[in-house]
Amino acid sequence: MAFTDTIKKEAFSRAKDKCEKCGKQLVWTNHNEGERGAWQAHHKTSVSAGGKDYLSNCMILCLDCHKKTRTYGSH
Repeated sequence: MAFTDTIKKEAFSRAKDKCEKCGKQLVWTNHNEGERGAWQAHHKTSVSAGGKDYLSNCMILCLDCHKKTRTYGSH
């Protein structure tokens, strides 16, 4: 499962273009890129644990913070 573009846009806006963990400034167009301001949408509750692709379960994280989550890279 994956977040829709609409959910990602709403979550990015809610986060005010910043990582919700460390506060780093992010760039919308650098989604999933290795460039400055790159970011990814993270499931607060993983899909494998029953998490859904809802806005309330979406967290915007810079790549560094996302890689530190215990579920990074799992499906």
